[in-house]
Amino acid sequence: MTTSVEDLKRRLWAEIDRRRDELARLCADGLRLPAENPPGDTRGIAEHYAAILGRAGLRVERFEPRPGNVSLVSTQEGREARPRFVFNGHLDHFPSDDHSLWSFPPYEGLIRDGKILGRGVSDMRGGLTASLFSFLLIHEHRVPLRGPLTVMMVADEETGGAWGTGFILKERPELAGDACMIGEPESPDGLRVGEKGKSQFRLIAEGDSRHGGLGTGDDPVVKIGAALQEARRIVEMKDEAPVDLLPVLDGMQSYWRTEHDRGRQWLYRRPSMTAGVIRGGIKVNVVPRRCEVEVDCRLPFGIAPEDIRTEVERRLAAAGLKDVRFEFITPVFTASYTSPTHPLAGMARANAKAATGREPRLTVTFAATDARYFRPLGVPTLIFGPRPNGMAALDEFITIDDLVAVTKVHLGTALDILAGDGR
Repeated sequence: MTTSVEDLKRRLWAEIDRRRDELARLCADGLRLPAENPPGDTRGIAEHYAAILGRAGLRVERFEPRPGNVSLVSTQEGREARPRFVFNGHLDHFPSDDHSLWSFPPYEGLIRDGKILGRGVSDMRGGLTASLFSFLLIHEHRVPLRGPLTVMMVADEETGGAWGTGFILKERPELAGDACMIGEPESPDGLRVGEKGKSQFRLIAEGDSRHGGLGTGDDPVVKIGAALQEARRIVEMKDEAPVDLLPVLDGMQSYWRTEHDRGRQWLYRRPSMTAGVIRGGIKVNVVPRRCEVEVDCRLPFGIAPEDIRTEVERRLAAAGLKDVRFEFITPVFTASYTSPTHPLAGMARANAKAATGREPRLTVTFAATDARYFRPLGVPTLIFGPRPNGMAALDEFITIDDLVAVTKVHLGTALDILAGDGR
């Protein structure tokens, strides 16, 4: 890395510190335009960010593969076609639940006591803002780039990403680039190199309806209850992790982002199991004709979706429940990771230590991100985002300190790739 790149980095990091309030407001203003998924309509927030890019004189491409699923891509060209560095972040977010249960309005874009408050700020308007601010700052200072710098703001991530990142990379594979940074929630203390896969599925039981007085205690709802007791045993399946990832996984046993994670670190090495939705019956005194349950399962390394199907069906058959049907809920996919020894990880880790004074540990996560679209294409992809306080719960927030640190790391890593020699 050349001295000139380090000087440039220090100068732009000083700009981030100086414009700290502007950065926080950019993040908070985006929270006023919700894009809850479901339904996943990102038109409003996409237009908001497109206007910001347009006012800066940057060209914006708009993708809408199905109504409401709007994604944006903007690129600053470099001297050469490669390398391309990509910032990726999603526009949609979890529903906000009952607003009366929040201690503050979830969509007012409030800044208070060093925090940015609102639904979607940790997952992931905060990380997206870090990428966007970095992208704008590089353009504003006319930083000469070796290759293109792309920011990709996408729809549909919360429901699998097929109509966001998946669609864009299928239509425009060159946009996958040569390295990618995603600001999904983690914390400045963790640099994520990998994440679990997904094997969501339904269990379905069917029978004949009749008057409840003729119920024999073996109707479809009862069968699904019994089937769940068998299916929950998938959490006992053991992973087969790649050798180069074992030190990271071992270190995860003493790491957690929030109190929700604490005590559940064993799930990094085992499948998870959540019976999230159940449907059955039409009236209390009518024997149900059908019952189904939707199960969320996150896969550790070395366990494939078909392994889950095989294990569940084996257990159902052994319990006399062979007539309970198993169906995948797409998309399903395996765990993915970027090697901890990849140079990109070293660059990002060095930037994090310089920005925060602490070297982050390398991590994996329970959930999935759009990194799963980049890694199979051979694109090293890292996750570095703010700590998720209240993610998918009430009173979601991030700290401004986290946002500043994340922005510096996104900016610094992009400069290492595109303004330095890339080694």
